[in-house]
Amino acid sequence: MMQTWKKACFSGLFLCLNGCADISSALDTVEVTPHMLDDHTVVISGSGSGTDSMSSVQQAVFRSAATTAKSSGYQYFLVLNEQKTQVPGPSSSYGSKKSRQTYQLMQPREELTARFYRTGEIDPNQPGLFNADTVLAESTK
Repeated sequence: MMQTWKKACFSGLFLCLNGCADISSALDTVEVTPHMLDDHTVVISGSGSGTDSMSSVQQAVFRSAATTAKSSGYQYFLVLNEQKTQVPGPSSSYGSKKSRQTYQLMQPREELTARFYRTGEIDPNQPGLFNADTVLAESTK
């Protein structure tokens, strides 16, 4: 009887944690689009919804740069240009006619231009140079 109770509790906990993982992935609304300019250069545009932070957009853009570098056969990328902006998003009003407050969400956006390098093409200690493996490893923590 006790074993059945433990199995039921464990199964319930597993399902709850699995649901939390699904919710967090559903809340990740950052959209990232890489566009190769030439064999070595990429422009990556990232935009979030009003519930995303600038930090989450930046992380998604850097992950995309690392993924694109690795899939193209490169180990490193150097950020040439980075622009961060916030554009007005949807607004909501709350309260009565006398005490109404309106909240406007801001949508974070980032555009990054990066140049890719293979091992041996550039000094890995150069400032501003990112190792794609390190970026991808950090994003899974």
